[in-house]
Amino acid sequence: MSITSRLAAGAAVTLVAVGALAAAAPATAAPVAAPAAARTAAHGSGLAAGLTDAVGRLTGGQQRLFPHGPAGPGHRLPAAAGATSGAQSSYNWAGYAKQGTFSSASATWTVPTTLSSHAGYASTWVGLDGYSDSYLTQTGIEEDVVNGRVTYGAWWEVITPTNVAPEVAFSGFTVKPGDSITGTVTRNGSQTTLKLVDNTTGKSASHTAAFAGPGASAEWIQEDVDVNGYISTAPDWQKVSFSGVKTNGASAGLTSSQSIDIVDTHGTRETSTSAPTSGSAFTVTWLASGTKTRAE
Repeated sequence: MSITSRLAAGAAVTLVAVGALAAAAPATAAPVAAPAAARTAAHGSGLAAGLTDAVGRLTGGQQRLFPHGPAGPGHRLPAAAGATSGAQSSYNWAGYAKQGTFSSASATWTVPTTLSSHAGYASTWVGLDGYSDSYLTQTGIEEDVVNGRVTYGAWWEVITPTNVAPEVAFSGFTVKPGDSITGTVTRNGSQTTLKLVDNTTGKSASHTAAFAGPGASAEWIQEDVDVNGYISTAPDWQKVSFSGVKTNGASAGLTSSQSIDIVDTHGTRETSTSAPTSGSAFTVTWLASGTKTRAE
């Protein structure tokens, strides 16, 4: 995501959504608390092996994802060598990403009951692009723990290689743990509609942006958010189950080879992403808070 100002825990916060993937080196490390003040959160964009573009480069043979700010890139990671249950590992994405040609992506999930025991910032979202290019249209739910306080919020965002547009909160659309949420991103000509429906309350929110990316990938992600240039430690969101996972209005046909787990730079495995059920459902389980990682 991009930069935006919001009020959280009584203080203004700057959010950026970035969701990127990167191969992680094995090791161990103790969790480090995430910053509890103003932040920049990143939730997703640009992940293609060997890709060099306006926002990032493959360096040192290791694919890394960075915040989408002044110099923030993203790259697809190679398959992890048995480091995780997911076929791929990332510094901040867990879930599934599929390449192809897509006009829409959607899924339903339940807002997790996030525990206050670990500070950090997380997001659950659905998106188009960002895995194999530097575009990203996405919408989802934020789950944050700051100073022992758990907060939730709903947002949408559009990112391009030359314009890291701000993450925008859906005004008046509040969510709570246990709510069933359906997120949908739809490309229609030169426009993209980003929509969230709270199936529990019957409320919905949507935004149509005057932009449409190539639709080269679809993602269903549980993410450690980039905060002030660092990938946050993960608050304990316990587990998130995605169901009704679709592309172009039909089952996404997910395969295990498209799964991703978060492994931090010290080798701490933070998530366990399950194999897909009938190609359209999976669960991401929280394992560890991990270590705050510099995203540059």
